[in-house]
Amino acid sequence: MGYFCLKYSDMASLKKYEHPKGSGITIREKINTKGTTAFGVSYVITLPSKITGTVQTRKQFKDKDEAEKHAAKEWQGFSTQGRVYFKATDEERNEFSNLLPKLRAKGVTLTEAIEFALPRLRPEGGDKSIADVISEMKRDKIIMLANGTLRERTENTFRSIGGKISHHFGEILIRDLSLPKVKEWLEEMDISPRTVKNHLNILSEILHHSQAKKYCSDHILDELTKTDRRKLYGNEDTKTPGILTAEESERLLQAALEHTDLDLLAATTLGLFCGIRTEELKRLKWQDVKLDESLVTIGSEIAKKRRIRNVPLPKNALAWLKLCPKQTGAVTRSAHANDYQKRFRKLLKLAQFTEAYTDDDGKKCERIAWKSNAMRHSFGTYHFALYADSIETSRLLGHKTGDNVLFENYRALATKTTGTAYFAISPPKSIK
Repeated sequence: MGYFCLKYSDMASLKKYEHPKGSGITIREKINTKGTTAFGVSYVITLPSKITGTVQTRKQFKDKDEAEKHAAKEWQGFSTQGRVYFKATDEERNEFSNLLPKLRAKGVTLTEAIEFALPRLRPEGGDKSIADVISEMKRDKIIMLANGTLRERTENTFRSIGGKISHHFGEILIRDLSLPKVKEWLEEMDISPRTVKNHLNILSEILHHSQAKKYCSDHILDELTKTDRRKLYGNEDTKTPGILTAEESERLLQAALEHTDLDLLAATTLGLFCGIRTEELKRLKWQDVKLDESLVTIGSEIAKKRRIRNVPLPKNALAWLKLCPKQTGAVTRSAHANDYQKRFRKLLKLAQFTEAYTDDDGKKCERIAWKSNAMRHSFGTYHFALYADSIETSRLLGHKTGDNVLFENYRALATKTTGTAYFAISPPKSIK
């Protein structure tokens, strides 16, 4: 609307009317003034208290059509609310009347309460039992395993622990799973701290999947405090790792050298002197072991969490690797999931990593005496002791960031002297 001038005497002719009829909402014309001159007409809507639910309110518009549309919208909203109220049952009205004071006492609006409750009680992705979610994830992992984007061990671990979770909680809806139920279940199981942590990791993956699919809103394990975790699996992450002495390491290498049928000399060498993980060793190819460059490349298809890295080959490791009869194809064979483990246990027995014990019937027996990840822990400990460079040792081990993991997991006592002796372990001179 263009500007025009009016005298104050013209203000008597301004209109005021009800819109919509019978609504009690009024619209009146108002001349915008500046000094003694009026510029244009605006329209003021007055909403009565019966519409607002509180006090009378006003709103101003430049255009008449815009003002009338807004008034009609307010009236429609009020009328709809009225119809909803009158269609409500007595029980629903009583429920509202009983709950509203409780919400007000907590400073929570009805809208806030509804928006919080709906996605939890009626998730957008629908109601899914824990068994259904695990079955869905198993199918996905089988496909990933087939196309090479998931490792066999990862799929096996999920299938095993996922099966236990499904057996215990299967019929419960994922949205109804509670932290007290999970803690009670874990506390009742007679399993090691490490296994408890593995169960929590798989359950966490299931909850993340369910959140992404909108089967639930909350990740209940986020509520676990540090104290809760210590109660469930203690200080498992901060225990001093078991490492090998130089004599034990040499004994292991000698057994691998003598028993070529086990095909473990290269794997043992790379585990001891490069800190390469067992799962990485099982995927490593000889083409990744560059003897002429004194380097091993752990590519993205091999490395844990795809953290690629180059690891230098110490001189003693080169000497052992050159004794390997076959230097093509896989560094060590892995025909099936347990193939490597079975051969490695046989190697440990041949290298005399055993201990005697008496069973429940009083019979004297023998068993393997080997600490988990002993080769990798030995490398991490002796490398740090020899070079005093925590960042470089962490990088070679393939840790995600910094040296926090190094100090949490590779803190066994070692000196520069023992580190020097460790990386001087070489093949017998007679066969070099």
